Amino acid sequence: MNIHSLYLDFFKFLEERPFHAENWAAYSTLYYQPNSSFLDTYFSHFPLINFSNLKDRVEALKSADYAQLKNLVSVCPPEKIIKDAYRVCRELLSPQEEPDVYLMVGFFSPEGFVMNFQGKPVICFGLERFRDFRLLKILFAHEYAHYLLNWSRGEVPEDKEFKWLVISEGIGTCFSQCVFPDHKLSDHLLFRRDKLNWCQDNESLLRKIYCSGKYSARELMDFDAKGNPDLNLPPRAAKYLGYLAVRNYLGQKRSPDFSDLLSDKNLIFSLNL
Repeated sequence: MNIHSLYLDFFKFLEERPFHAENWAAYSTLYYQPNSSFLDTYFSHFPLINFSNLKDRVEALKSADYAQLKNLVSVCPPEKIIKDAYRVCRELLSPQEEPDVYLMVGFFSPEGFVMNFQGKPVICFGLERFRDFRLLKILFAHEYAHYLLNWSRGEVPEDKEFKWLVISEGIGTCFSQCVFPDHKLSDHLLFRRDKLNWCQDNESLLRKIYCSGKYSARELMDFDAKGNPDLNLPPRAAKYLGYLAVRNYLGQKRSPDFSDLLSDKNLIFSLNL
């Protein structure tokens, strides 16, 4: 596994910025340009990011905004946590190709995600979102499952995008649960406990909305991303149904086996939410 610690260049920018007339010039020279191929690909995956609002954000930042992050990575290096988690993950399922992991600092990035970069999937973490690294190993296991899944993903028909999203989240959740079974289900779902309680109490409502066929895949994607107050629906709740679907499938086997799910797209589409 190759870990690319891009955040170190960001810290270099923070240290050097007092000696530059503009934050943007220092950011561009010390962080953006050395990592431009990765960052350009990252920006292309998030269309709300453009150089205008990026420049405004860079010009407005203060080094004190990142004091907690600098202290966190000095006390708990994320590289060690990820290496340790990877050793456990590959005992359950080894990759066809060693993953590349990018540790970055953005302004709008998710905590963890997988994207295609230079023709293959890579695992990425936006460190600015973390207040501690308690769940970083779980998040790595979750994204590692997405990384394995992306090798066989191919094109997903638009009308099946929602089911792919939900089942893939279920795969990531069940995989991390198998790798780190001592953690709570809410940790593996990356939910607060009260949100998990809501999902468990409202499973029938979730099925009524997400499995009724009443809404288009695009509407369901929007519901999952934003929630819907009119339907009493919080965001990201569909992940719970994905978890149940994958758990039920794995429960039919003598021991957890993710190999079929990670290689057979038709199997994913055949699972019942």
